[in-house]
Amino acid sequence: MADIKQIDKFFNGERPFEDRAVRNLSQKERLVRAIKLIMPSLAAVLIGLIVLYPSLKQDDVVADLNVTLPKKGELEKLHIENTEISITDKDNKVSQIFADQVDETTPGSKLMKIINPQGELPAGSKDERVKVSSDIGYYNQQANTLKVENNVKAVYTDGTIAQTQEAFYDFNKAMGNGEKDVYAKGDWGELWAEGFAYHQDKEILILKGKSKLKNEEQTLTADKELRYYRLENRVEADNNVHLQDKESKLSSDFLKAYLREGGKLEFEHMEALGSVKIINADNTMYADKAKAYFEGSDISQMQAEGHVKVVNKQNTLTADRATADFIKGEISKVRAYDKVKVIDDKNTLYADKATAFLQGRDITKIEANDNVKIIDKDRDMQADRMVAYFAAGSKGKIEKIEAFGNVKIVTPDGFVQGEYGIYTPLQDEVEIHKNVVISKDGSVIKGDKAVTNLETSVSRVYMDSANKRVSGVITGSTIKGGTDEKEQ
Repeated sequence: MADIKQIDKFFNGERPFEDRAVRNLSQKERLVRAIKLIMPSLAAVLIGLIVLYPSLKQDDVVADLNVTLPKKGELEKLHIENTEISITDKDNKVSQIFADQVDETTPGSKLMKIINPQGELPAGSKDERVKVSSDIGYYNQQANTLKVENNVKAVYTDGTIAQTQEAFYDFNKAMGNGEKDVYAKGDWGELWAEGFAYHQDKEILILKGKSKLKNEEQTLTADKELRYYRLENRVEADNNVHLQDKESKLSSDFLKAYLREGGKLEFEHMEALGSVKIINADNTMYADKAKAYFEGSDISQMQAEGHVKVVNKQNTLTADRATADFIKGEISKVRAYDKVKVIDDKNTLYADKATAFLQGRDITKIEANDNVKIIDKDRDMQADRMVAYFAAGSKGKIEKIEAFGNVKIVTPDGFVQGEYGIYTPLQDEVEIHKNVVISKDGSVIKGDKAVTNLETSVSRVYMDSANKRVSGVITGSTIKGGTDEKEQ
């Protein structure tokens, strides 16, 4: 293909035309090709340059130019009409270029106006082609830049169509950009942006302003920029970023996503920073930053850090860190760490770490470990480990709590402690087993089992053998028990 970096010397005859091989693009999946091909001015560049060379003759380049006489008043200006050019590169790939007219805008300006450039060029693989066209092009020989305007269009072999109204390319810097709307469509999906920039050497495409990538399953939008890094197959998005699928929506200030190798816009995993929010039909999850992993188009897992919160209509879970597992777009399990708190309309659970199991919008079970505490009105239950079970259809109400290790229930007038406990909030009753100690109103009593009604403050103490006796000091009448009572 023509080397455009020394174009001045072609016109003044200082050196002959030199050819160089067109860089073959690797065989990527259609999404990768489609995103890169949003830059239709790259193809238009070839159109603009080739038609400017009226003296091109080389073994691997065949150019058929119709150089007409200058019009009146144009004796010093280059003027070419009805130009048709066929170019064969070293890989035997043929480009065909057509232009109705090429004019130097003013004598000696070296700014060429190209009318109706269009053609067909190779698009990376042996069988793929791209048809390109625009209404007008301007090539600046001194600055080595090309600008194409009005109905700039590229149509690819796979059916992808890319369109814009303006594109600019700097050959010296190998960079292109456009400040007008860009649109592309293919079987991979659709793309919109308010402008673009392309860095050819680094293979980075930047979609400027409000941008959108969309397929049948997902839509990715950003207010400032979407950047595609072809070499790493990575997308970055800035400012008010949203990723929407059929089941959920992810929002953040910044997003970095790695694409799965495939023909659709599918993400393998991503990182989100700043005001992260995930919404589905039943739950909303918040965090300062998060990593998401995907199965197909659905999020399968989310690792969140910083002010983590999971909210549904019945419960709120907060923590410093959390990992959420998803099934078909819905949160099925949350593993929370550090300063864990779970709130419903009656109880608040605290722990160093906890795992919540969900079904739809409802938490069905919570397993909490280390420094566990449940506060209910003016009483609290403490243990090394607790498992809270939620009643089906109860709108987030705890049906039963099992407590293990150093179990203690504290009320305003005393406490009950032991090694294992069962608390039923709906009945307001607690059952404590093994090494039981009850302290109330100055009385202390010990046994193997105690059942306390927290509403009436009445406790019953049991021994697990007829040969054992309840012991302690009783100064009041609220503790009831019997030496011959056995555990049922």
